[in-house]
Amino acid sequence: MTEETKQKIQKIATHYGYEPQSRQCIEEMAELTQAINKYWRKALVCGTVPIPDKGGYMPMLPREYDNLVEEMADVQIMLWQLEYLLNADTSIIIQQKLDRQMERIERE
Repeated sequence: MTEETKQKIQKIATHYGYEPQSRQCIEEMAELTQAINKYWRKALVCGTVPIPDKGGYMPMLPREYDNLVEEMADVQIMLWQLEYLLNADTSIIIQQKLDRQMERIERE
């Protein structure tokens, strides 16, 4: 994250505070859930159409894709704000969870 982005996140989070931003985060997460489901249902035809590989041919992206990406960004912004407001460093926990998942994959 750039320093400019970090400053904006902090200013917005400080302006509104934890309670309103935590509620907004819940709302954004619900919208993301809906967007994921709609993309799966409509764009991927309930999983019958494969998602193109990164770097491979990308067909015209439907509006469901654009909405999904927008909702992902909204949730990420809210999570950054909560992380700031709670003075939480998730980087170590994220690394542990990724390592644990990599171990599971290797066992498969």
